[in-house]
Amino acid sequence: MSIGTIARKDIADASRSKMLWVVAIVVLLSTAGITALIAATSDIPAREVFGPAFQVAGTTLPIIALLLAKGAITGERESGSIRVLLSLPPSRSDILLGKLLGRMMLMLVATLVGGLATGLVVFALLGGEIGILLPFVAFLSLMGVVFVSIGIGVSAASRSDARATGIAVGIYMILVALWNITEGAIRFGAVQLGLMEAGNPTMWFQLVTVLPPNNAAIAAFQATIEGQLLGTDPFASVWLPVFVLLIWFVFPVVGGYLRFRNTQIG
Repeated sequence: MSIGTIARKDIADASRSKMLWVVAIVVLLSTAGITALIAATSDIPAREVFGPAFQVAGTTLPIIALLLAKGAITGERESGSIRVLLSLPPSRSDILLGKLLGRMMLMLVATLVGGLATGLVVFALLGGEIGILLPFVAFLSLMGVVFVSIGIGVSAASRSDARATGIAVGIYMILVALWNITEGAIRFGAVQLGLMEAGNPTMWFQLVTVLPPNNAAIAAFQATIEGQLLGTDPFASVWLPVFVLLIWFVFPVVGGYLRFRNTQIG
């Protein structure tokens, strides 16, 4: 059983359990539904609707992706089916990568549906150019995939689904829901300690602002629509937030695998 086989099985299991349809509907409401509300209740041009729509999606898609991925391996452990998988040719790394690939595909399908529906809603209500839809969908998808990777890492490192759920919710609260408070506390502490002047953020503090994956995705999207692909200022360019997203994609999976590789499967 290869990585691809495990991924296909994961997608098939999700489809049979209606998980794919639930995720797709929630993403659709979080993107197209909210965008339609913004477009219908404001006078801003079509091109500018995508900005606030992306920011709203940046608070809803992460928790969807985390909850989609957090039970990928813990669910197999609690059902006992992981012992069957481990008795077959695939290694633990194959299982982890197969689960990652399967949940990524589920999230990508849901995000593509939501993103394209968002474009149709905006152009139907406001008209406008189609070009902005591509970076909108691309960076929403990249953000979703990154949070799936974080969820898979959590699932691989956790002994139970309840624990994985708690960690996933905690990660969401820290990186998304409460990050503005965290950022404000860091700013206040830095000013009080003389590490930077109020109103004049240093480069390290600018990096703090794009550290969460959703903030990095929003920054990359804004830089793209402003044409700042490879500018001299890394914080106004696409490459730095994309680099942050790639780091978030790799390290949780690696950390989760190192824990999963040595754990006892009871």
